[in-house]
Amino acid sequence: MLVQFALIAFALCGLLSLAVDIGYARLTQGQMQSAADAAALEGLRQRDVGVRNPVTGVTVNDPYASDCLRRAAANRIIRRTFDDNLDPIEGDANYQFGAGPVLDLTEGVTSVHALQTVSVPETHVYKPDPQLNQQNQVYGDMVSGRFCYTSDPIPSEGGTYELQDLVCDEPQRGSGIYSRNDFNPNLTAPGPPAALSECPAPDDVAPTPWPLGGTGSLASVDDSAFLVRLRRSNDFQDLNGQMEPTVGSSGPSLPLTFGKGTTIHGDDPNAEYSVRRDGLTVRATAIADVRPALYLGVPQTNLTPSLTPFVLLDTCVQSPPVPPGAAAPAVPAAVTIAVTVNPLTGVITRAAPAAGPCPANTVMGRFVANTATLRTVGLIPPAAGVTTPCVSAAAAAFTGRYVAVYSQMSVGPNRIIGFARVNFAHPPCVGNAPYAATITRLPSAVAAANATAILSTGFAAGVPPALVGELVQKNLRRTGVDYGPVLVAVLAR
Repeated sequence: MLVQFALIAFALCGLLSLAVDIGYARLTQGQMQSAADAAALEGLRQRDVGVRNPVTGVTVNDPYASDCLRRAAANRIIRRTFDDNLDPIEGDANYQFGAGPVLDLTEGVTSVHALQTVSVPETHVYKPDPQLNQQNQVYGDMVSGRFCYTSDPIPSEGGTYELQDLVCDEPQRGSGIYSRNDFNPNLTAPGPPAALSECPAPDDVAPTPWPLGGTGSLASVDDSAFLVRLRRSNDFQDLNGQMEPTVGSSGPSLPLTFGKGTTIHGDDPNAEYSVRRDGLTVRATAIADVRPALYLGVPQTNLTPSLTPFVLLDTCVQSPPVPPGAAAPAVPAAVTIAVTVNPLTGVITRAAPAAGPCPANTVMGRFVANTATLRTVGLIPPAAGVTTPCVSAAAAAFTGRYVAVYSQMSVGPNRIIGFARVNFAHPPCVGNAPYAATITRLPSAVAAANATAILSTGFAAGVPPALVGELVQKNLRRTGVDYGPVLVAVLAR
């Protein structure tokens, strides 16, 4: 009878371990994953947020300032995910909502750690406080880099990938267990201005005005993705508070409870890891990547720019092709285009000198009656322009507004394939005579709000199914025309 009872006890402990220990691990991983997903999107969404220059009143996309602000925003998203009442004064240390429970197991005998005492600390859930990792260390909590999709079914992160020569068509920059086959971290990061030595802490008051002059860039393909990782492991167990300040952090691993009563082998004191001694490791990793916008929301005051009163042809605003044998620029430059505007018809014509796919006298766009209706890829821009009487140069000029970009499709009329950012200006003009103007197509930037690369109901009903693939290819710039699209953050992995 005693033998039968012992066997039944082992079996019951095994079942309880599956229900309790594995249940805790799955619950914790799900909670951590939700927070990591939101933070990755926030970190990339705010990549080009910039800071306002108090002298000129213009928002300046200072790379160091943007990098500090986006990492602080990602940190706050995670902490607020596990904040019960969102009250910074009262706090929530005694509440039970967090990234899994915290249990203290002490004493115990032999290598199987039997007869341990379980106690619950005052803060009995893990409250992640991810570090900004502005130095962009590959093992940090937040890492800027480049994502490339892989359908490989095995885990994407692990030491085996350290020996992989190329990741995302570039030399592998990851190291150790943090090397991946789908994400290559950028080994460089924007540098601070002379008046600022490091990023302010997420809850510190940002300097006003923010000192400008940060070096580096976030606009290249090597900063087109953002990775966030949350950990409950022994990665930082040798550091005070399970944290390397400003770089990485981890919560305590999940200890076995009923699992201690099973036949799991006792630990080897010389082994680096033992589930009996070190508990269950739980990780959550999320990667956000950029995609060209498919839809722009209604403009919001001081939040998103409005659309220009004209539309433009993709081949006339594309980045200059790279000469054979020359290296592509790390950061795409703005493209300045000299044009002529006919105020009687609203037609915009490319001015000389011009060559390539958009020679002089090419009709490269037109003023239209209501561009506000052209906020979705796939729509047909008006075939005719509208009268645009000459107005003062100051009143006509604008900077950083969105423009709908159209392209000639293989069949049927032209269609909107995406959106770009442009400046527009012209010298004083007289009457209804055609006048010269300058359109500057700005480099791609991530829209902080009010834009998406997801069409929940698909393309508009008027888009033939046969054109969907072509629209997507042109939107993603896979046809060789880089129209400098407005970008949005999407969850890639």
